Amino acid sequence: MKHYICTGGCDGQSSNPGVCQSEDCKKEGEPLLPCNCADGSHQEEIEGKDAEDIE
Repeated sequence: MKHYICTGGCDGQSSNPGVCQSEDCKKEGEPLLPCNCADGSHQEEIEGKDAEDIE
């Protein structure tokens, strides 16, 4: 199921495209990234483009 995640450390997730709205996240206001994982782990996206952003 396609969903959208934030990789800024806040664990934000949405079923719709948008931006991170967490005030404590270093990616606040940045677009959520599409993710197609079926198990809720978001591993492909986390290990992909933004792995350096995860703390």
